[in-house]
Amino acid sequence: MSMWTVSQADGVEVQIEADALATESGALVALTDDGLLLRAWAPGQWQTAGHVTGVAAHPAGKAGRSPVVVEIPRR
Repeated sequence: MSMWTVSQADGVEVQIEADALATESGALVALTDDGLLLRAWAPGQWQTAGHVTGVAAHPAGKAGRSPVVVEIPRR
């Protein structure tokens, strides 16, 4: 599975191991390859999500992590 990092609105970064991340009506969900829900963040509870690559799966790693999903606040 792929490793992802999610920056929550409260400033905490969470790492999740999932095959895919998807958004639905402002919510962010982490899914397995079989489509099972692993984790969900409600609208407003997350800011960015990025795919972690390389040595970043190791806590001491320094791989690049750039946001691939950015929550845009609704008006």
